[in-house]
Amino acid sequence: MSGEKIMVGVHYSLNGERLIRRGIRLAQLLNAPLIVLSVLSEPVSELDMNMQQYYNAWKKLTEEAGGTFIVKLNEDRELAEVIADVAHQHEVTQIIIGQSVRSFWEEITRGSFVNDLLEHLGAIDLHIVAVQRMKANLEETHEDGVEVDVIRTPKGYQIRYETDQPIIAEGVFFKEMHTDFENGLLKLHIDGEYQYLKVRKGLIVETEPLERMLEKST
Repeated sequence: MSGEKIMVGVHYSLNGERLIRRGIRLAQLLNAPLIVLSVLSEPVSELDMNMQQYYNAWKKLTEEAGGTFIVKLNEDRELAEVIADVAHQHEVTQIIIGQSVRSFWEEITRGSFVNDLLEHLGAIDLHIVAVQRMKANLEETHEDGVEVDVIRTPKGYQIRYETDQPIIAEGVFFKEMHTDFENGLLKLHIDGEYQYLKVRKGLIVETEPLERMLEKST
């Protein structure tokens, strides 16, 4: 072991898995133990089904990578204090957190939270990762995900539920509610993490991550 110890702070959002995978890569690079921490305002047993599914998936991902998944209740304490206490208890040397639009972690994008956390952390390094920002909960704005294929056409990259054409990628499509068009988000596994690409009328709008993935596979 290198003497380093990595901790990732996650909360209920689409970006939790991405942050955990970032932490896994860093821990593997440094040959360091990994901890994933989530601070809740209510017990896991009282979370709704969607949120419980997130935490179950995060716990599985963390443990499969050899890490430790920890859940702490806020209990009216400052978020920065809770994070710092866990970090010091486990002798963490580096912490990864992400910018978020979620209400509970909203302060992360403001200087006051970062300053408070740095003050509590002392010599611990803090990494703030820019993550994809969603305007609303996916569950509230999109239908359940459906497996789709991605093909290349003269118009660009398009999704298909069934096709006899060459498939260049497979993903999960979340269609926007209240629309007759194939508008929504395509979830693809790219560079070791899941990314969400915009789709309009079946055509993938954000193509750069997909093209980067295809270049690496050739």
